[in-house]
Amino acid sequence: MARISWKEKKKKKELLGEIGLKHTELLKTIKTRQLAYYGHIRRHQSLQKFIMEGKINGKRQRGRKRKSWLGNIEETTIRRINECCEVALNREEWRRTIASNLWQETEQQ
Repeated sequence: MARISWKEKKKKKELLGEIGLKHTELLKTIKTRQLAYYGHIRRHQSLQKFIMEGKINGKRQRGRKRKSWLGNIEETTIRRINECCEVALNREEWRRTIASNLWQETEQQ
């Protein structure tokens, strides 16, 4: 976004100050792009879609479950992943979902 190298060991507050964004605006941008990318991948037959939806056989390690990418999609849209899959196939409906989701977030803050 601001062409700042990750090698320039800068703190988050410094970076946001240079870019001129608030923390909430940055999170909104990230969530918007994440949802848009999910819709894009969902509509196309690709290796990324296969990997994203794939299940790994075997036992998982002990402890708390790790947060998954699809789990973040569910959390952001407040829908089950099955519903998200259906809605994402229709581009216009998915765009409305993204817009309404971000509208709800800005009202909460």
